[in-house]
Formats: sequence, C-alpha cells, structure tokens
Amino acid sequence: KAALKYLMFLKEKRCGKIKGRGCADGRKQRVYKSKEETSSPTISIEALFLTCLVDAIEGRHIITCDIPGAFMQADMDELIHVKLEGEIAELLVKIDPTYKQFITYEHGKMVIYAELTKALYGTVQAALLFWKNLSAFLTELGFEANPYDSCVMNKMINGKQCTIGWHVDDLKLSHVEEAVVEDIVSKLQERYGKEAPLTVTRGKVHDYLGMTIDFSKPGKVRFAMREYVKGVIVETPEELLKGHASSPAANHLFEVNENAEKLDKDKSVKFHHLVAKLLYLCKRTRPDIQLAVSFLTTRVKSPDVDDWKKLGRCLTYLRDHPDLDLTLEADTMSVIKWWVDASFAVHQDYKRHTGASMSMGKGSPINISSKQKINTHSSTEAELVGVNNAMALILWVRHFLEGQCFTVMDNIVFQDNQSTMLLAKNGRQSSGKK
Repeated sequence: KAALKYLMFLKEKRCGKIKGRGCADGRKQRVYKSKEETSSPTISIEALFLTCLVDAIEGRHIITCDIPGAFMQADMDELIHVKLEGEIAELLVKIDPTYKQFITYEHGKMVIYAELTKALYGTVQAALLFWKNLSAFLTELGFEANPYDSCVMNKMINGKQCTIGWHVDDLKLSHVEEAVVEDIVSKLQERYGKEAPLTVTRGKVHDYLGMTIDFSKPGKVRFAMREYVKGVIVETPEELLKGHASSPAANHLFEVNENAEKLDKDKSVKFHHLVAKLLYLCKRTRPDIQLAVSFLTTRVKSPDVDDWKKLGRCLTYLRDHPDLDLTLEADTMSVIKWWVDASFAVHQDYKRHTGASMSMGKGSPINISSKQKINTHSSTEAELVGVNNAMALILWVRHFLEGQCFTVMDNIVFQDNQSTMLLAKNGRQSSGKK
C-alpha cells in the first residue's frame, strides 16, 4: 500500500525533440516528509544574472551542460518501493524477460513491485539528494560555495576565478581559460556520464533555464525568451489581442470597479494561467511588464471584465514588442546603484506601491514592483517603507558579490524624497511627531 506508482510521460522539448520521462508519484511521501527533508536549493535568478554579468565583463569562456538521469546518480536515503503496472510492466518484461519471475496480477493488471536504490524523479527528496551529491563532488574538486547562494561555487584556478552555478541538473561553468572549463567538464563527464554522456553546449550563445543567453558582444550579455513570448501569444484568446498597445498598462491600471461583472469559470482559469505565465516572464527577461503583472497577480482569485481587458492590453503590448531583450553591462563591479520609489495611495484600499531597480552600468538585472503590505500616512512614510521593502535585496546583492570575491566600494540607494532620505540616514533624530 505504501508503494509509489511509477508513471511515464512523453514531453516535447523546446528544440523539438521528444523526451521520455519516467517518475514516481511521490504524493504519498508528503504525509511524513518535512520541508527540510525535501527542499532543494537552486540558483536564484538574481545570482544567475549577476554571474553572467561577471562572465561578460571578464570575457570568460562559458559552458552549459545537462547531467542525464541526474537523480539516478544519487542513492536513495530510505526504503521505498515503486509499483509498475499495466503497460509499463509489460514493456519492462519485453525488454528484460528475467523480470517475469516478479510478476503478480491485481484486478487483472500485470504488476511488478521494485525497491528503489536510487533517487528516482518524482520522489520528494530526489532533488535534494542530488544537490548534496553534486555539492560534495565539487567540494572534492576544491570549490567553495558562496555563503549567499549555495548553488554558486567558486575556485581560484591559475590566478583567476572559476564559477559553477546550477539549477537542479543544469550547470553553467565559466573561466577566462577555455582549457580550465573543459577540464572540469571532463571530470563531471567521468563522474556523471557513465550511463549516458553529458549534454554540453559551448560557444557564445546558450539555451539555459528557458532563456537564450548571448555573450556575442564583448562586455555585454543579452537575455531573451522570444519563443516563450510567442507561445504565450498563441495561447491567448483572439478577443484579448485587439488593436495596438504602446505600453503594458494604462493610467487606470489600479482602478477597481466593485460592480464590474465577474469572469465565468473558464475565463477565470485562463486569466490565472496567463497571468502566471507572464509572472514567470517578467521576473526574467521582460521587467517592462512587471508593474502590470504585479497588479494582475492580485486579481487572480476573483477577476472581472476590467481585469480581463487589462490583461489583454499587456498581452497586446507583448505581441507588438516581442523582441525586447534584456541587455546587461557593468562599468564596474565595485559600485552598486539602486533606485527606489513609491506611489502613495494608488491601490483601491489606499495601499502604496513600491518600485525598485538595480544597475551596475547599463540594464537592470534586478527589479521589484510590489504592493506595500501596510498602510502609511504620507508619501514620506510610503517612500521609507519602499526602501525597507527593497533593503533585503539591496544587502543581499552586496553580500553575494563580496562572496564572489569582489570588493564593493559603494552600495548607493537613490531616493527622490528629502524627508525620507533624512529619516533613512538619521532615524529618530529626523522624525517628528507624525
């Protein structure tokens, strides 16, 4: 009864290849497995952008690679059985007739029970077990983790830094010397490529974590998700793509009509689905739609016809401007600049809205657009809360770059409210009775 069902899926990859994916149905494990036992770290999108920026500035050679059957490279940490039934069991016996001795029948279906020795995809702890395995291997090679992102590891080789960042089984390696990254790939191949070779990509353009990352121009890195944008537009109902849009949102974005007609169930589901797709996009390569998406995410529980039109405008803007890529450059890695602003009482419940953007030269790798959680009495207070909302990332970026062995001379926050600046600098000394 505790055995996990074995499932098999076919998936078409973005390159057009058909991939078979076998996995366990790990839902039964959620009853007794805690979050600490199952949550696996992955490289944060902010860390990825910053490391790519460093790669571009230093002119590093970059290799991305995929470890095949990654989870099967790690040993299972508990006794788990899987249940192969029906067509899966029949195919297994066809491939290897020695499995016939383990066949039983349940409700007329052929069934084979097997004990897991490896961390199978779908078991809730599989990703964590592989992360521990890969981290231990890289540590053996002399790499040390950045204290502020445990999926970014560094090692000084020939007087220059070598950086490895990874998201589950997708790795990005960089060093100024090509021979160094090739040597590490060969070691990874030796360790993890025994069953099937690693999928390795070299050169200036990489398809990584759903993004096209282009290092073709010296000192610059460009991130694009054009195919993803096309896919979202294809999924969009025709009624939403009317006319043209020069911006993702109009001035009345935050206005809510309580008497507006609510969307029916099918449209509500479609609304939620498209907003979730746009959220994924805006946190990566399209920060220009982040404000509109930030508002739309607050409306997914009970969207109305006005929200439907606002979503349509954002999608129409995307359709009209599909090729706006995110290009990043840095003048120096020792000066970080942040711009933080807040809009006072713009939401229906009089809450304020925070916007923040970070840059080290040209382009903005990290952006924030969010509704403030608390009410404030004045624009000064709203600006102060806005800086506070951004402060976690403002400090994290500094610490992360210092963890990458850069010396940060200045971490500047730009503000446009003098009273807020005095409060931020002096605290209670600049605070009146209000």
